[in-house]
Amino acid sequence: MFCPHKNSYLQLVCAVNPRIINKAVDQAMQREHFDPHTELPPAQRLESMQPSLYAPHVDITRAQLGFGRIGLRLINRALHSHDNLVQLQALHSVLDQVQISENAMFLINLQLVYRLIDLMLDQDPIIKKKVCLILSRLATYYQGRRRIMSRPVIVENLMRLIMRDRKEIRYAASYTLKTLARDRCACEVIMQNEQVVEDLLKMVKSDHTGIVVLHLATLTNLAEWDPTRALKANAFQIMLTLFENKDPRIVSGAMDCMSQLCKHDVGKVLADDYDLTFVLRRFLKSSQIEVIISATGLMCYTTLTTRSKWRAKESCNELTKLLVNLCCTPNLPLLQIRCMQVLINLCDSPDIRHHMKVYWEKKVKTINVRTHEEWDGTSETSSYGLETAHNYRTMCIEKVETIKNDFGDNAQVVNVHSYLRRIREVKEHLLQAINWKSYKN
Repeated sequence: MFCPHKNSYLQLVCAVNPRIINKAVDQAMQREHFDPHTELPPAQRLESMQPSLYAPHVDITRAQLGFGRIGLRLINRALHSHDNLVQLQALHSVLDQVQISENAMFLINLQLVYRLIDLMLDQDPIIKKKVCLILSRLATYYQGRRRIMSRPVIVENLMRLIMRDRKEIRYAASYTLKTLARDRCACEVIMQNEQVVEDLLKMVKSDHTGIVVLHLATLTNLAEWDPTRALKANAFQIMLTLFENKDPRIVSGAMDCMSQLCKHDVGKVLADDYDLTFVLRRFLKSSQIEVIISATGLMCYTTLTTRSKWRAKESCNELTKLLVNLCCTPNLPLLQIRCMQVLINLCDSPDIRHHMKVYWEKKVKTINVRTHEEWDGTSETSSYGLETAHNYRTMCIEKVETIKNDFGDNAQVVNVHSYLRRIREVKEHLLQAINWKSYKN
């Protein structure tokens, strides 16, 4: 019989259609409930929800094998079958079972990853897409990343799919590469590929929006590991052109990548040459909050040089007003700390420091820092607050920026209490910078 809770069949082999058994049991129990999976058509979905790449003669909504340990071993064995249909059924079942962490760990121990890497270059596009989706899921586990990165050829295979295949497969491969690049140890293996950064920068220029967003996240992690290669490949100029994109996700991703480039000495010189502080000034008025957060994060690095401080004096009134007003948004602690850090950098200039002392010192003292009960540790508290609650130490939510350390070998999630304490310390540091007097005076 079919078990809807496990999304699998209870027995491995059945001579009778399980849907008929389900109907017979329901009729005997006189149960009057509508099960869309026992009616025709079986999926009962909107047509627009059907995938563009689907396997023929395979039920895309249901696994074909059991979910027990015996069934998982049979699935792993079926991946080596010469029958294309058997392979498709096995891959669909694997994609279904890896959603359960216990089964995913068991399949990792069965050396499933090595077989999947071999199937990445199969001629069937459905197999390539399913393999990338399965690897993306397994890469969320430490054991899975360790097994995947033990075969560095996966980076070459992924780049071949990203560069040459259709858009559905490009998206799946890009998501897999982005998931792997989130691990610092995996970044070291990925950077051993001689063309990975250059090829990603080529695809960023002209690919679809969703794929470009994934590439920018990958480039950000790779540039954090080694910004030199990205700078040599003209990544700074490419990111600067992406600032004019209409999609806020691309603009925000380009700014995050630029922030990693500006940590390097060459990146700081380029930021002065292109006058990034003036370029970013108009983004502080953006209607998209993620663009404002990324812009202020980039300004934390562009305002470090003496040349940038002298240029900021020309628009001192407008720039300080925007930053101080953004500091007074307690519902976004990440934005608060970045804006205050930019003001601290600018206060190294005596003229800006005097301006802050005269006009904005009182307002800086009234900046409100929210309590830990009002914040769950992410940059988006309104839409995800109920879902995350206070499980920020164990939960990781995709597409939500989680507060983490910006240094060290193991950048872990920071405790909310310590982060809020850090915001208060930065506020005190800003007040000290405003009231600081040179020894010459």
